Amino acid sequence: MSNTAHQDRNDRFEQIALTVRNRDAGRCRRCGTPEGEERLSVHHLIPDSHVPDRFDAHLPVNLVSLCRTCHSELEPRSLDYQLGALEISDLEELLLSEETREAVNTRLIQTGPDELTIKPITKADSEMFLDADFADTASQRSLSEF
Repeated sequence: MSNTAHQDRNDRFEQIALTVRNRDAGRCRRCGTPEGEERLSVHHLIPDSHVPDRFDAHLPVNLVSLCRTCHSELEPRSLDYQLGALEISDLEELLLSEETREAVNTRLIQTGPDELTIKPITKADSEMFLDADFADTASQRSLSEF
């Protein structure tokens, strides 16, 4: 996946975002506000612009559901701050079950036909993302250092 295209928010992202909102039980992971008239945002813990091309910034392990208020409060914050505010101590809780992964991959194939849209979500890619050592920025740190 190329960051030159800024990992577009295309049909693939929409399917993954739906899966993330379902994984998070349709509630903001920070304050618990349920999705209602206002659709929950799907927030990147590590911004896609900070994720190297060899990784998929849209893996569910890098995404959480947030209400608009919590999203605006967490967006500019460090990864450490975000994880603390979200009370996430074990990032493996963001991994999808095999059944959920198969369901989203089936939807991606049906959404296809282009290669970017049908790129599957794999457990191996998710685990590599968790183990990655992303370059430090002023406000971000790799998931593996938490």
